[in-house]
Amino acid sequence: MTTLNTYDHFFFKDLAALLTGQIILPEDETYEQVRQIWNGGVTTHPMAFVRCANTQDVIHALRWVRSHGLPLSVRGGGHDFAGRALREHGVVIDCSLMRKVTIDPQTRTARIQAGTTASDLIAAAHEYGLVTTTGTGSGVGMAGLTLGGGYGPLMGAYGLATDNLLSAQVVTAAGELVIASPSEHPDLFWGLRGGGGNFGVVVALEYRLHPLTTVLGGLLLYPVEQAREVLHRYNEVIATAPDELTILTGFFQNPDGQTMLFLSPTYCGPKVEREQVLALLRTFGKPLVDQVQPVEYHDLIHALDALAPKGRHYYIQTQSFQGLQTRTIETLIEQGLPLTSPFSMISIHNFHGAASRVSASETAFALRQDHLMFEIIAAWEDQSADEEQKHVQWARMLSQSLAPSALKGGYINLLEEREQERIPLALGSNYERLLDLKRTYDPDDVFSSTIAHIAPAAS
Repeated sequence: MTTLNTYDHFFFKDLAALLTGQIILPEDETYEQVRQIWNGGVTTHPMAFVRCANTQDVIHALRWVRSHGLPLSVRGGGHDFAGRALREHGVVIDCSLMRKVTIDPQTRTARIQAGTTASDLIAAAHEYGLVTTTGTGSGVGMAGLTLGGGYGPLMGAYGLATDNLLSAQVVTAAGELVIASPSEHPDLFWGLRGGGGNFGVVVALEYRLHPLTTVLGGLLLYPVEQAREVLHRYNEVIATAPDELTILTGFFQNPDGQTMLFLSPTYCGPKVEREQVLALLRTFGKPLVDQVQPVEYHDLIHALDALAPKGRHYYIQTQSFQGLQTRTIETLIEQGLPLTSPFSMISIHNFHGAASRVSASETAFALRQDHLMFEIIAAWEDQSADEEQKHVQWARMLSQSLAPSALKGGYINLLEEREQERIPLALGSNYERLLDLKRTYDPDDVFSSTIAHIAPAAS
């Protein structure tokens, strides 16, 4: 085993000679810039970044790192809040520059590279009047989103991001490139769809696309005094809402510092039914702001970017619920408000429709009943340690207060390392099968710095 000290470029010269991309070390001027990911609060300092330009670079990097016994991590879009894309004193196989998107309008499919963001895919597909399920922000990496499941505003109509995955190219722990699809390595294909990055470096993905350009979307904002009334009505409406209507809700602060309850509906159904949907949405109370209107999907996704920009400090907790019961609403209002930071927010994702009709055993993503996924986001600018602790404690305490009424487990993309015990619960009846898959594809646990880490020796 190589000792983990600081290495210079001479140490990496054999690897560098194989690469089309480049290696960035702490001594390089660009190191700090390259080290930055979405969460500015992540202070991890890897020993090196291998900035891959193509799949062959990934293969060379993985084989070289393993031959030297060095720990590694994998970075795609770099949007994971917990910073698992970076490993202290490790080597980062950095795919963030690999962002090519190829659209086939005839087969309605998209092929993307590992660093592709939601914005990249949306922009390319939009030229042909096509979309697929993405996250709610344009900077979210599609690979990481998909490997964990992939909630988004179109999931009621089209399912999770992972439900739209048709195939993936994966560099295994042995340094071999394989295709995972229903006909090739179907066991691996199953595990990639919700089992996290446990089984290899996903270098390319293929998605099913759907014809759509314009949706009915925007924000409805309510004063917190109406929160109970609106949330109870929300709970009633989502129980019978059509697949085409997915409604995100939650709390944030407006520019004036007021905490607001928001509804962010996305309707992607027939245009002739938009007036009916608008009428339904206007039964929720008396909004202070009503911005719901026809909007192009890429504009809808970019509109939410300002709420969670890259570089701010973030800490996230998550819980999931089978509907919004009175107790849950009261806990949200009494213990979640006021928000401790003008940048913090609570987002409640509406899982239903097509996403719920997939069998729990069909993909590694197991929670297939209608539910609401809570994303408790503490966000702040870089200040003192005391300030940081205040915001982190708010998120943790709210999550703990909600936990007794929550479904077991949680959304694996939002679990942190200290919540390892929640992973088997989140993966449910699929966990044992995923353990077997880990033993098959990564018996040495090379990919241990990942969401939903599954240790092959676990019982």
